[in-house]
Amino acid sequence: MKKAITLLSFSVTILLAYAAMPGPSSSGAPASHTGAPGEKTCATVGCHDDNTLNEGTASVSIEIGDGIKKYIAGQTYPVKIRITDANKQRFGFQITAMNAETQTNLGSFIITDAKRTQTVKNAYTLKEREYVTYTFNGTDAVSNGVGEWIVNWVLQKFIRTSYLLCWRCFGQ
Repeated sequence: MKKAITLLSFSVTILLAYAAMPGPSSSGAPASHTGAPGEKTCATVGCHDDNTLNEGTASVSIEIGDGIKKYIAGQTYPVKIRITDANKQRFGFQITAMNAETQTNLGSFIITDAKRTQTVKNAYTLKEREYVTYTFNGTDAVSNGVGEWIVNWVLQKFIRTSYLLCWRCFGQ
């Protein structure tokens, strides 16, 4: 009996350790993969559940605050990420907003559609950075050949800003 409990305990520990390992996942990009200073990109080997990456035929657009050009601290702005590729039906992205000088978060994100988007942080490095990425359901096209996500962003203090986005399209 003691041997069976020990074996079961060991198996559960291995399973939990495996589940916690970073690796390919359709449930969201691993944190710190936007290509920002000190980060990898989402083109990292093993990051896409063995799906092939887009080959340059996709287009991406980011619209912040419905196209306005002046931002006010304390205001909330919608951020729309849109990827189009007529030959793809699954899409993914990761975005962060950083102070270009200090490379720290500039404002914060508010998830408006938890079915398609989520925030993530890196537990090991660059722990202070906040990212928005897709969920499992968020990889689905919103219409034929179109991936789209909307989140809110609250600007806390205006300084020169860098928006970094890593995106990919997948066949299927």
